[in-house]
Amino acid sequence: MTESWQVHSRIPGRLVPGWLVLVAVGVSLPACRDDRLEQTTNQLRFVPDAVRFEPVFADGRARRLEVVIINDGRSSAPVTWQQPDEPISLLDAPDVLPVGESQLTLEFVPRTAGRLSRTLSVTTGGSRPVVLSIDASARPIPACTPTSTCATAAFDLTLQRCVEQNLPDGTTCDPQSACITGATCQAGRCIGAPKSCDDGNKCTIDVCNATLGCEFLPAPPCPGDGKCMQGVCDPGTGCGLEAVPDGTTCGTVQSCRAAEICIEGQCVVRDPPEGYVCAQASPCQDRGVCVNDTCVRPPPTALVARWSFDSATVDGGAVQLHDFVMEPTGAMTLGGFFQTPVVLRANTEQAKVTPLGVSRRCILWGPRLVCADYPASPNGRVTAIDPGTGATQWSFDVRSERPDFLMVASQIFLARLVVQTSDRMAALFEAYPNSTSSNPNTQCRRYFMVTLDAQGHAINGQRIEDPLLDVCNHPHPYGVAADAVGNVFIAFSPTTSQQAPLKPGTPTLLMSYTRDGVFRWKLTDPSMPGGELAVARGLLYPENGTVALLAATGAPAFSLPSALGRIVVSDARFIPAPVAGAQSISGYEAGLNTLRWTHQLQGGERFWSDQLRLASWRVTQGSRTVALTFVENPADPLTPIWLRAIHVNDGSEAFSCPLLMMPRTPTQLFELGANTMGLMEGALNESGGPGCGKCDPPFAGSSAAFRQFVLPGIGVPAEPWIGTFGGPGHDHREEVPASVGPN
Repeated sequence: MTESWQVHSRIPGRLVPGWLVLVAVGVSLPACRDDRLEQTTNQLRFVPDAVRFEPVFADGRARRLEVVIINDGRSSAPVTWQQPDEPISLLDAPDVLPVGESQLTLEFVPRTAGRLSRTLSVTTGGSRPVVLSIDASARPIPACTPTSTCATAAFDLTLQRCVEQNLPDGTTCDPQSACITGATCQAGRCIGAPKSCDDGNKCTIDVCNATLGCEFLPAPPCPGDGKCMQGVCDPGTGCGLEAVPDGTTCGTVQSCRAAEICIEGQCVVRDPPEGYVCAQASPCQDRGVCVNDTCVRPPPTALVARWSFDSATVDGGAVQLHDFVMEPTGAMTLGGFFQTPVVLRANTEQAKVTPLGVSRRCILWGPRLVCADYPASPNGRVTAIDPGTGATQWSFDVRSERPDFLMVASQIFLARLVVQTSDRMAALFEAYPNSTSSNPNTQCRRYFMVTLDAQGHAINGQRIEDPLLDVCNHPHPYGVAADAVGNVFIAFSPTTSQQAPLKPGTPTLLMSYTRDGVFRWKLTDPSMPGGELAVARGLLYPENGTVALLAATGAPAFSLPSALGRIVVSDARFIPAPVAGAQSISGYEAGLNTLRWTHQLQGGERFWSDQLRLASWRVTQGSRTVALTFVENPADPLTPIWLRAIHVNDGSEAFSCPLLMMPRTPTQLFELGANTMGLMEGALNESGGPGCGKCDPPFAGSSAAFRQFVLPGIGVPAEPWIGTFGGPGHDHREEVPASVGPN
């Protein structure tokens, strides 16, 4: 063996081999062990690595949660903690973690509402931090509103509900009604005396509005005798009679030897002088005068349309126009319902299609054309348009202006518009309620009403609520109207059809709000289907009801044996619309169910349409109010359709004019302007029938024909309620405050 690999060690007196030295050293090592030199592993982990406190109220009370941390090392581990931010903390954090599991306690002290995330981290030696994610949330303590001003209410955290405590009896309280005075608490109820609203004026209806206090509203008109005595009201004594001016016609000119006129309140027969106007000039016939005791006048000439347009012939009938509004000048704007562009002033040289697309429904508001859901996407807009240019004057978007509505509803869109006053309009929106389903039940609806000013700014808005509207049968506003001071009336009914056009069912919920959107009253009629509303001179007339109601309170005023229908109301009479195919029409004393006259057709004549309008007819001495409608005379094959005018006071025929036209259907809509009349007919459903004209929307999905006739001497009257579908341009408003006097 050589020196290069031989290891020696000198022990006194001996030479020891090298391998023996190594063994000896190896055996002696445990005797000089140093723990600091041993490499051990201390691995920490949270199980699980994320925890969550249960949601609680922000009541400042501590909640605790146990968590587990595991030391997977072979020895205890000194640790350093990084505490979470308030309001979460680790209690009694240990400095050393033993091998295995350790229990830790987290504490959450919720003082403010909200959701939060925190982290707890721990390190040992030079290792990376081990992190525990912590989530927590606190709900605000509900604000409890007592059910009475005679109680206090607080949220009981133990019971998890609001708890009330009555105030002592005799405590002065707020009855939350302007109609209660001297209120004090009695067994938790605020009780007082009713406020007296008697203004001592027998010409008003005295009512108390819980929000506004006493209201003194115009009473229904005082009745006349139907001839030469008109109804008048004295504030001290109430209704009475007063003679109309002498010379007022009280009947027909029977001949040039006998004319019925009023003298000192009596209807008498007088022999008219030579040249006496025995027949007033009409739009189709010159006046007649007495010549040698004979009434001489030329025969009537047929009225020919000066303009016509049939949307069924455009693009193979694809253009679905089935509504129009007429400006006072006679300009007609045609429209549909989400089907086709609006055609502005279609019967003029300015005719144009609006550049921004379709609209659901348009009405005329002063010089503006106001359209619902225009532009159509997204829905929920009200837009004012210049009818001459199509330029947008303003647009109100309920989604952006009232995002709170979207908290309870989705897919919001317009239902009805009603003009309240010259500077105020109510827009009624409907929507599907919010749903977790991707296919919500569209028969469930929510309703909102927004009051707009003339610039399209929202004055107020609110949700309309009632148990009837919570039933998923597609409740719908089939009627809307406003009186002369701007109070709004709405008629809701369930829908019997699944899809548009919507057919009204029963019951009907009638509601009324002030011009500022303050609730006034409501009632439910279990047997009346929904329909349009007319309001005039303190009375509300539901289309399908048999009872006229006091507009101030909803209380019954009088009843009729059959449904009121879509009536017109003059200063002296209210007249239900004729029934198509019938041979008579009647007029009743305004404000009463007193029958004043019946206009009976002759021979084979029958009423051709249920359309009825009031018109002002210019005559020799001022003007007369007449009711215009349509009569069919099958005996006249050339001109079977006649425009009939009836005196509203006595029901006599004012004039009849033949119309030269060959229509597809009876007249479905007509409106009046100055010396002009526009009408619509021919809107047929898929089966070729006239469709559901009194549903909503009327005549939807059809293509109608339109005509304009010149009617010299005819204009829009100054009467409380002049139309059946609405006032001029469908605004559904009582046009002027009522005035008492002869027509």
